[in-house]
Amino acid sequence: MQYELNLRDYLRIFKKRKNIILLTFIIATVIGIFLSKIKKEEEPLYKAIATVKVEKRRIIGGFATETIINPGDIMSSETKFIKSFPILRNVAIKLNMIKEESKEEDINKAISQLQNMIDTERVENTNMIRIIAISKDPEKACQVANTVAESYIEYNIFEKTRQYKQEREFIEEQLLSLEKKLYQTEEKLKEFDESSKNIKIAEPIRQKLVELEFKLQELLQQFTEKHPKVIQLREQIKQIESQLNNFSDKELDYARLQREIEVNKNLYRLLKEKLEEARIKESQRVPDISIVTPATVPMRSINLPEVTSKNILIAPILGLFLGLVFAFIFETLDTSIGTIDDLERITNLVVLGVVPPILFDKGKSRLFLFFKKRFYKDQKSDIRKIALFSGFNPKSHQTEAFRNIYTNLKLKENKKIITITSSATGEGKTVISCNLSLTIAQTHLKTLLVCADLRKSTFDNIFGIKNKPGFSDLLMDLVDLKSAVKNITDIILGEIGFEDGLNIYGMDSLYILPSGSYVSNPVELFIDALKIKNLFTKIKEEFDVIILDAPPILPVADVSLIAPYTDTTILVYETGKVSRDALKRAKSQLEQVGAKIGGIVLNNTKPQTEPLEIYPYKIYKKAYQDTH
Repeated sequence: MQYELNLRDYLRIFKKRKNIILLTFIIATVIGIFLSKIKKEEEPLYKAIATVKVEKRRIIGGFATETIINPGDIMSSETKFIKSFPILRNVAIKLNMIKEESKEEDINKAISQLQNMIDTERVENTNMIRIIAISKDPEKACQVANTVAESYIEYNIFEKTRQYKQEREFIEEQLLSLEKKLYQTEEKLKEFDESSKNIKIAEPIRQKLVELEFKLQELLQQFTEKHPKVIQLREQIKQIESQLNNFSDKELDYARLQREIEVNKNLYRLLKEKLEEARIKESQRVPDISIVTPATVPMRSINLPEVTSKNILIAPILGLFLGLVFAFIFETLDTSIGTIDDLERITNLVVLGVVPPILFDKGKSRLFLFFKKRFYKDQKSDIRKIALFSGFNPKSHQTEAFRNIYTNLKLKENKKIITITSSATGEGKTVISCNLSLTIAQTHLKTLLVCADLRKSTFDNIFGIKNKPGFSDLLMDLVDLKSAVKNITDIILGEIGFEDGLNIYGMDSLYILPSGSYVSNPVELFIDALKIKNLFTKIKEEFDVIILDAPPILPVADVSLIAPYTDTTILVYETGKVSRDALKRAKSQLEQVGAKIGGIVLNNTKPQTEPLEIYPYKIYKKAYQDTH
């Protein structure tokens, strides 16, 4: 770092070196805990607290009536009830302290143990209750507090369901009795009609009496005989009955029967409605209790002195400080180029594009990826997923990065033969070559991807095809161009198969020229400039765009012999892989042989290695997904 740092640079360094900071922090914390010599006079106790809320309580009364009680009226009893036998018995069963068939002695012992562990208290001026569990084991304290809260809710649901069930059964009994009574009364009226067909009834008075008696039945379900409303209604009924005394006995009998039937019918309808309501309530399992705050595992004991935590508190602070120091030391010692501005300033080359990491094991832990990389034997499918990512995922933000690279190349001038190389191995030039070729092919341009790395070809693993005949065979005049080039037919008949081959978007316009037969010294083939020129001229006539996946510059001389005869050369650079001096030497070597360098591609660049304004692929990804 040879420039003045601003706040954004500090944030970038923290993100980039977060693993060092985190590791130092963890190590220092562990050492601090290990070295802390605390004399414990007693075993530590841990307290976990779960908070529950008591809603308005509905108490079932007679004949399907409910009384709503405000939480404040019952908070005292509810606070004590949480520690009652039925709730704690259920808690003991859930915690495997007892079984359903356990002896009474074992049950009482477990409940007594739980009662000593838990306590309850009302949160002042609220309808909430704290359930406090204390144990030597912090996890058990948390488990007990949460289990008591859950059992309290379950018991509330059970009790409500039991009450609604009793209500339903009571109404069903009343309905059966009323049906029988109504049937008997209707039969009597039928017999009376047959024997006294010409009886005239004082209908208005009788109807009024029916209404009053029905109303009396409703009031008696809620009030006693001494209630003023009941007394007043009985007086009205007596007055109407006295009026009916003026009629004949038969008329009165007839009226009484009709009145009784009407009253029973109305009562029957009312009971049917109440029965449906009771069934609905019984099926509902909505508790009057809810958990506001579940208990969490306590991190500190409640009975150890405060001084015991000082050493443990200092250790992580020191670890964080050392982590920051190490982060800056590593950043200072890192001779790679960290930002696009630095890259363009040091190389005097334009950055054509920034390719974010290509991840197909999304959601996997870093530990999983670490072991997979080192011990996973068959990695062909993984290599293929990365190298052909833009074909399998044409709408991804990574594929869009490759489109930007090709667009930037076209804006400079029409480039037909493009050499892609890097300073050293492991910077991802083959991945860039394959994905860029596929991205160009997706625009329906006839694209040829050439494996110009005759020393280490991976095209057989990527495309599932044979390496020969290929590029080396063309240079040795062993085959013609048509025989050496592979197309989509060869791909789907190879290891990739029919289904996957057709699913690679752009593969129908992409043609592959593999490395060809093994050559011990490829320089001998590339040194014939005339042959290279003629081959490239012939390839240009057949294809719209040609991508050469060339070997790295510094280890071998192959690129220095090929690049001067191509339209442009792209340098692939991965931050942290290669020093800035190596990149400058690679650029200088290309310039010495007359190669035209079109620019640099930053590969596998993570967000923490680039400032936000020049590396917004995360923001772009979200916006792109929202519109597609």
